[in-house]
Amino acid sequence: MMDIDKVAKRYVGIGALIIIILWMASILVATLRPEWNLMAPIWVSTGFSVVFLVAFALLWRWISKEKKESLTTLYSLVSGFRMVLALFTLFVCYMVVGRDAMAPYVVVFMVFYLIMVGFHTIYFSRITNKQ
Repeated sequence: MMDIDKVAKRYVGIGALIIIILWMASILVATLRPEWNLMAPIWVSTGFSVVFLVAFALLWRWISKEKKESLTTLYSLVSGFRMVLALFTLFVCYMVVGRDAMAPYVVVFMVFYLIMVGFHTIYFSRITNKQ
């Protein structure tokens, strides 16, 4: 039997470490290439990643304790919901900065997004296979 709280805390811990590494690498690139104007895209991407990481960990923990049979549904719903939220976030950025300034937002956001989706997939596939 797995300790659900421990699994959720480990997910947040590893995810936070990945986000910090991505943030630091992005800040380094932004420092080396100031003409790319990456600071706002970095903060948007970092904020989205942190909020989604913590929200999913809390939701996963609650469902694992209360409705364990619904976990497969949760994994499916979260993938679609994450994508809709990502598109909404980029749409808000588009409305704020305009079409001409969107390229850095899309590139930085997609790097964060894809790495976090990969982490989520690997982490929970291992958790699911252990059960």
